Amino acid sequence: MGLTVITSDVVSSVFASRECGLLLGDARQVLRTLAEDSVDCTVTSPPYYSGRRHVGDSVLEIGSEKTVEEYVEALASVGSEVYRVTRPTGSYWLNLDDKCERKEWLGIPWRVAFAMREIGWKIRNEVIWHKPRHVRNAAKDRLTPAHELLFHFVKSKGAYYDMEAIRRPASPPIWAKNGLVKTRSGSVPTDVWTIQIEDSPSPENDYVAFPEALVEPPIRATCPRGGTVLDPFVGSGTTVVVALRLGRKAIGIDASADCLEFTKKRILEVIGQPATPRQAPLNPTMKVDAASHQRHER
Repeated sequence: MGLTVITSDVVSSVFASRECGLLLGDARQVLRTLAEDSVDCTVTSPPYYSGRRHVGDSVLEIGSEKTVEEYVEALASVGSEVYRVTRPTGSYWLNLDDKCERKEWLGIPWRVAFAMREIGWKIRNEVIWHKPRHVRNAAKDRLTPAHELLFHFVKSKGAYYDMEAIRRPASPPIWAKNGLVKTRSGSVPTDVWTIQIEDSPSPENDYVAFPEALVEPPIRATCPRGGTVLDPFVGSGTTVVVALRLGRKAIGIDASADCLEFTKKRILEVIGQPATPRQAPLNPTMKVDAASHQRHER
């Protein structure tokens, strides 16, 4: 991976190789240690607002803010650092869910999206992630929600985008009038993706998995081969695992040592090395601090 991406003074490194690095700590603080213009693509899903905590009840984590305004501000602070470390041709894919309080939706995804625009991000796409057979929060006076949003932000109009890498398969070749075989080109994907939620990749891990099918198109389309993919809320590690499988480098950040150890095992399996237990405990002073993040169930 090299020092151009991860500086040598990151003492909270959990795993490091030429292809991947895992960093422990508050994303807002860890991102400051990454070099400017060093990341091609970020794909992430932050903790939900008022969601479940994973790092400790005494820790002020993203998602545990008292107001939605504070939550949006926290995600904006992460988005600002992501903007700094992203190359001019780079992209930021941000998966967000809304929350209903007192029979009213808070509009969190678009609040965050507009906050990103204030930072300088340009909204290239709003993707609707439709989750079939997913029933939650059934109510008598409103429809059952079955989707989340995935925003695609870019730094510039000329952002890198490989449409051919995600184009849907073409229909079978047909015979033209002149007797030659004519092959139709595949279609461009729409902005509605039907993807089922995945079970945990391991029975040892009880987190809901960030679907690989949701992560793969953004990486294929907006990160060139050999480029670097970032996930500042890496959780169970789906983003970095998919990035490595697709021939990209990856950086994962999380406030949970347990999440990073689980992700490390998945990485070692991908690169063909046996997963081994941690030889020594991580530095407990680096695990969390007064501004550490909440872990999303992903």
